[in-house]
Amino acid sequence: MDTKVLFLSDGEMAVLERGEVRALHSVRMQKYIDTARELENRNAWKYEGAGAQFQHQVNPYAAPRRMAESSCRVTALAPFGDQLLYALVTPDMGGLYLKSMEDDAAAEGNWLSERGFNLRDMHLQGGQIACALDTPQGECHIALMKAGQTHYQIVTQGDTQDTAPFLCPDRKMLYYASAGFARDEEGRIIAKGPAALLKLDLRSGDLDTVYEDATADYLRPKVSPDGALYFIRRPYEIPRSKPLTLTDRMKNVGAFFKGMGKLFQFIGDPEGSKKRQPHVAGQGDNAAQKRMLEGVLLDVTSMQDTDTQDDGHGCVPASWVLMRREPDGKLTEVIKGVADYDFDGDALVYSDGRRIIRQQGEKKTVLHKAVFIPRLVVMK
Repeated sequence: MDTKVLFLSDGEMAVLERGEVRALHSVRMQKYIDTARELENRNAWKYEGAGAQFQHQVNPYAAPRRMAESSCRVTALAPFGDQLLYALVTPDMGGLYLKSMEDDAAAEGNWLSERGFNLRDMHLQGGQIACALDTPQGECHIALMKAGQTHYQIVTQGDTQDTAPFLCPDRKMLYYASAGFARDEEGRIIAKGPAALLKLDLRSGDLDTVYEDATADYLRPKVSPDGALYFIRRPYEIPRSKPLTLTDRMKNVGAFFKGMGKLFQFIGDPEGSKKRQPHVAGQGDNAAQKRMLEGVLLDVTSMQDTDTQDDGHGCVPASWVLMRREPDGKLTEVIKGVADYDFDGDALVYSDGRRIIRQQGEKKTVLHKAVFIPRLVVMK
């Protein structure tokens, strides 16, 4: 067994090969962050010191650095020959870039860079790429692009969120998940419907609904080497605003007085803030224990009740079930608690949110563990 897997691990790219994991860093993202830091440092002298703080001077160059460090992210990756193709989104622009999987420091190739290019997912098949592209209006649609070209064609439309495209090997059929929006009178999105599983004939333009249910989302469709259709099914939940409990209200009051205390402390000792120990993410910070996956905020510290038999569990709920539909229509449950998956011959490689697991028949092997593993792809 020599399974080679590319995956995203808590925002970082990595490759698993021969049982070892190597980090793959985005040179483009680091250059962007370094430029933002340099801009802040070059102009910080104008806004530092007790006098500047007393006069409420704010360094406007600090905002681009903070935004760069928090908003730059790799959203998708895929093998492209002996290289890695990855999608990067920054506050200013997005793009597709090629990098070496053997030499992490090697120069990267610029496939496409474009303002407003916000790619959330992609699938490569025979020199063609299917992309899920976000729009400024909140929609997401599927686009097709040929290898080596920067032009792309949008093939889905509507007030929808179309995601997780999968091109069949013949590149004639496209599977994807699609959820519709409800908007208010001012055009703001107020709700998203359940995600249906659709199939688009790229030759005729015919669109068929494979699965649709008012109580379930159908996500991440893929066709296995033996011709079966796989997808993740999970319960559909309508987001509802909950009334504040007495405990919530008391927490809000406590947070207010705590904030006022820090303000008075700063006024009395404006330089003291620089002498204190910096805040470490994840220490007493509940937000640091949360990760977003398919529109749901998951607690990566929780132990979900999945069907895995080995020690430990993932962070994906057991209600997220990987399903298999045979060519004759027979539908079976395969694995519970799945974030993403791919095929390694007749074996299945999947993530339960914290682990990469290879399953062949009844045998399961944990290949890697990390804080959060939302996406993976097996190199064929």
